[in-house]
Amino acid sequence: MLKWVLMVFCLLTMPCSFAAELVGVTALGGKVEMLAPAGFGPMPNAMLEIKYPSSRRPTEVLSNETGAVSIAFNHTQDAMLPGQVREAHIAISAMFHNLYPSAQWVRDEVVQQNGRDFMVLELVTPALDTQIHNIIYGTSVDERFLLVSFNTTVELSAQWLPLGKQMMVSLSIKE
Repeated sequence: MLKWVLMVFCLLTMPCSFAAELVGVTALGGKVEMLAPAGFGPMPNAMLEIKYPSSRRPTEVLSNETGAVSIAFNHTQDAMLPGQVREAHIAISAMFHNLYPSAQWVRDEVVQQNGRDFMVLELVTPALDTQIHNIIYGTSVDERFLLVSFNTTVELSAQWLPLGKQMMVSLSIKE
């Protein structure tokens, strides 16, 4: 009987078979490290232009083949020292609350992770034909503001959100 209970427990707690192996990746010339699915790769330019049509396109984007799940790194030109993360969080949070008044908020805080302060915004926002679950981390790299965002459609969030959270918790800065 114990054997059956253990087998059922293992089956229920095993990751879904779709889940790719998480591997270490770097961005911004090695200054950012995190885990990402082995199958993720640079988002093709044609897809980047559709998903990020403005001139404020992220610096680097990794995604699955369809682009429905992605991690974007945007190392902005905005000056920011490591000690200004809490101040930036207040301003960015207010901006997101104004931009997305119908958003469903999950998290809105500053956390310390891997020896560094990160602002964390987690929210569900409307898109053209779906809703997007966003997990956004922000910090200072080279005295400039860095945003790292994990995005998945709500339809895929049951599969991808646990991995997305794992990826974002692994985020670290190497300076």
